[in-house]
Amino acid sequence: MTRSFRLLPVLALLSATAYLSGCATSRTALSANLLGEGGDEPAFFSDETSLSQVLATKELLALQHEEYKVGPDDVVDVSIFEWEANDQTKTLQLRVSETGVISLPSVGAIEVAGKSVQEIQKLIEAAFVEGGVLQSPRVGVWVSEFRSRQISVIGAVNQPGSYAIHQNVSTLLDMLSLAGGPLENAGGVAYVIRAAGEGRASERIKIDLDELLEKGAASLNPVLGEGDVVYIPKAPLIYIYGAVKQAGAFTFRKQLRLLEALALAGGMNGFADKTDVTLIRRTEDGGERVYAVNVGRIESGKDPNLFLRDNDVIRVKQSAPKRIGYEIYTFLRGIFTFTYRLDNN
Repeated sequence: MTRSFRLLPVLALLSATAYLSGCATSRTALSANLLGEGGDEPAFFSDETSLSQVLATKELLALQHEEYKVGPDDVVDVSIFEWEANDQTKTLQLRVSETGVISLPSVGAIEVAGKSVQEIQKLIEAAFVEGGVLQSPRVGVWVSEFRSRQISVIGAVNQPGSYAIHQNVSTLLDMLSLAGGPLENAGGVAYVIRAAGEGRASERIKIDLDELLEKGAASLNPVLGEGDVVYIPKAPLIYIYGAVKQAGAFTFRKQLRLLEALALAGGMNGFADKTDVTLIRRTEDGGERVYAVNVGRIESGKDPNLFLRDNDVIRVKQSAPKRIGYEIYTFLRGIFTFTYRLDNN
């Protein structure tokens, strides 16, 4: 009688296990296929399109060796040596207007935008002669404040802001140096955003920062010009919870696949159901999509090992049979331990 009474809870648990196992096997296994949703594409890397875009910017390198071309908002210093001899103003500081001109006493407006300091010097000398102000003027011109050509560096850098360059063009490496380099929480990619210009549509160039900064890949160092924007986003963040050993939020610098993400969480624990993993992904319209993923099929190569995106959420569900089996084991272990103690007493 005593033995039968002890076995009743065990039989009840076994019946529940059989029932849940039947339910589990009757469920339709959903295999996530995100192809066409962008899941087959790496989240971050410099692709062939970006490489060709960088190569196209190399045509601007010739401008780097040319004299600086003055533009609106630059400050030009002009010295007229004949005036200095007559105790007049030695040097004039003249800001280039939005229309690209400077105004000199006794001469008037002179268009200087797009011209080098040597060209501006000749224009001023010619204006003095033609106006009958000076017969043989000696003029010195230089740029004291560079403001017309600005490139912005924003995002996860130490000193974000707009930087005036002292040459006609610059490079991505030079601009990152001016901005103090990427922050520790920066992602592994930089975007160079170029506005539409003469004969050029707007474009976004994707640069692999690890290749550029750590390996010194010159092919990933685009030439930048006025109005370009460099944006470095923070490292993407994913969330993993459920039947894993170390649930939490994880950052990644470069492309990351589902199996590698689970490894960051220490892998699945003993109660995990490989056939019942959920991937929650935000959509561009602010909503979200939920995908059922079969990790077992991914491990066997039957399904693709999906690339993850920023803010993806992965939930690994527990296996009901495994959980109940563990509870039965714990229950039986307690019974036998209790019985052993009674018998010893």
